[in-house]
Amino acid sequence: MSAISASEGMRRAVNELCDAFDRVDRPGTGQLTDSVRRSLNDTIRLAVVGRVKAGKSTLVNALVGRVVAPTSAVECTKVTTHYTFGGPERGEVVLRNGQRLPFDLINGCLPDTLPAPIEHIAHAIVYLQSEVLRDMTLIDTPGLATTTTEHAEATRREILGHEGAQAADALVYVFRDMPLRDDLEFLREWGSITNTAGEDAARAIGVLSHADTFGGTPWGSADPIELARQRAETFASQHGANLGTVVAIAGNMAQAARTGLVREDDATSLAQLAAADDLDLELRGGEPDAAIAPGIYNREVQRLVELIGEYGLRHGRAPAQQGARALSDWLVQASGIEQLRRALAVRYVGRYSYVKTRRALEQLERLAWSNGAPPPLRNLVAEARLRPELHPLNELDALERLAAVEPDHPLVGMLDRQLAGRNDAEKLAMPPSSTALQLRDRALKWSVEARRAAVVEPYPERQNAYQVLDRSFTNLALRLNG
Repeated sequence: MSAISASEGMRRAVNELCDAFDRVDRPGTGQLTDSVRRSLNDTIRLAVVGRVKAGKSTLVNALVGRVVAPTSAVECTKVTTHYTFGGPERGEVVLRNGQRLPFDLINGCLPDTLPAPIEHIAHAIVYLQSEVLRDMTLIDTPGLATTTTEHAEATRREILGHEGAQAADALVYVFRDMPLRDDLEFLREWGSITNTAGEDAARAIGVLSHADTFGGTPWGSADPIELARQRAETFASQHGANLGTVVAIAGNMAQAARTGLVREDDATSLAQLAAADDLDLELRGGEPDAAIAPGIYNREVQRLVELIGEYGLRHGRAPAQQGARALSDWLVQASGIEQLRRALAVRYVGRYSYVKTRRALEQLERLAWSNGAPPPLRNLVAEARLRPELHPLNELDALERLAAVEPDHPLVGMLDRQLAGRNDAEKLAMPPSSTALQLRDRALKWSVEARRAAVVEPYPERQNAYQVLDRSFTNLALRLNG
C-alpha cells in the first residue's frame, strides 16, 4: 500500500465516522463534523521561529525559492507573516479583532508600512503563486529575545496560542550558532502544549543557520560547514526530547542559489578570482578601488561576499568557472538546504496526513465523551480506532513515544519505515521485485518476532512499539493474503 492510498484510507475512515456521528445526532454534532471534514483538506503550517538576527527570513526565502521575506541586519520582521499559496499575489493583515485589511506587495515583499498599527495586528497573510506553498504555509515570526518586547510577544501569542487557536502545526527553530537558555525554554513551552508524549520532538526541527561561519572564519584549515553538521548531530542527540532533528544550513548561500540571485556576471567575477591566493582574499584591504585580481576590485569582491558569504568566495571559485547554473547548484549542495527540504518533506509534509487524521479523531473523541453526548458516539469512535486504515496513527504514536526517550533505538527506524514507506516492499525492507508471497512471508515472520519480543520486553515504550509493529505486520500479511 502506498503512502497516498494510506492517506486516502485514513481520510475515508474519518469521513465515514463523521457521517455516523451525524446519523446519530446531526443537530448536536454537525458543526464539529463539518469542521473536521474541512480540516482534512488543510496544508501543514510550519512556523519559522528563533532569536532576532538568527536568519529566519533568509531561510523562508530559501525555502520558498523567492525573495519574499524582508531581511537585514536589524529587526525588519515586525509582524508574524503567513506565506501561503494563492492568487492573485497580494497581502492582507488580520487585526486582533478579526478584521481584515488588504495591502499591495512591493516586489513580492511586505511593504514598509502596513494598513494598521503593528500593535493592532494579529498577523499578516501573503498569497503567492509558489509551488512550494501548495504543500505548506510558512509562518515567518518576529525574533525572540528581541530588543522590541512587543514583537517577541507577538510570536509567543501566535505560535504558542496565547490568543486562541495555536497557529502552527510544526516548528523550524532557527539558531545562529548554539541555542541559549531562552531558546530551550521556548521549545519546552512548545512541548507543553502538545497532547502526546514525544509529539513536540516530532513536530520540531532545529536549524543552525550560519553554518558557513560556524566556529569562526571559513579561511582556516577546518571546514565550518562540516563542523556545524557535526555539532548539529550532537545537539540533536542531546535534545531529542525537544527536537526531532537538527540541520546545519548556510542561509545566505541557500537564499542566493534558490531565489535566483546568482547571475552570470557574478559567476564570471568569482571565476576570475580562481588564481587569487586565499590569504590575499582573506586579508584584502578595505579600499573599494583596490585591485584583488586583474579587473576585479575590492568593491566587486565585497558585493560577492554580501551575496554568498566568505565561504562562497573561498570555495565557489571552481564551480563558478562553469557558469551561474553550476555555481548555484554547488551553493545548493554545500548550503545544506536540500537536506532541510528533504527533512521537511518526510517528517512534516509527507506525514501531515497522519497528523491531520489524528487531530480529527481526537476532536471527535472529545465530542463523544462530552457531557450530554449520546452514548453511541463513544462506541463509534472505539470501533473506528480498530479499523486497519487508522492503524498508522498507532504507529505514529509509538514512534513519538519511543523517540522521546530513545531516539536512536532500532525500533524507531522500523516504525518510521512503516510510515514513510511508499509501498509494501519498502515497509518490509525487501527488493522492489519481491512477489506478494515473499512479502507476506516476511510480514508473518516479523509479526511473530514482534509478538515474542513484546512479551519479554521490560520497558513500556519498547513493549508498545513491538505490539504496534505486530499489528502492522499482521495487517500487511492479511492484505497480501487477500
